[in-house]
Amino acid sequence: MPLTKPEISRKYLRWYFCTANEPHESQTKGVPVKLLQSGLFGSQICLAVVKDMSLGGAGLLAPVSKTVPDLIVVQYDGQTRIKAEVVYRRQVSDKLVFLGLSWLDAKRELRLNLLRRLSKKAYRVSRDSGTTEQATADE
Repeated sequence: MPLTKPEISRKYLRWYFCTANEPHESQTKGVPVKLLQSGLFGSQICLAVVKDMSLGGAGLLAPVSKTVPDLIVVQYDGQTRIKAEVVYRRQVSDKLVFLGLSWLDAKRELRLNLLRRLSKKAYRVSRDSGTTEQATADE
């Protein structure tokens, strides 16, 4: 799996889907997801882009124009849905808000499998220079 930048305050290592030195408002990389209402039917709130992820949660960009509640479901594909709580919000531009999520779903194996699948899209942080590079599928 790709290496990530160690962060002392974090419980889990994070996988980054964007380069660290580019501001969020101008980034073009990430993993597209749907944000759904938490509940039995879970209607769609909006589309969003995951910028980083770990076993404990994720960071994503969502449109400011959509009201994202504190409890949501993140849908990665037709089958992978993970319940989450929005624990952090920061507006990054007049159109985008960065949301920090904490996973509420106790299915650790589901999160591990998702991280394994997404690791091919993640960036590595070079130990020597501190720069990032795209991971390749054969690693």
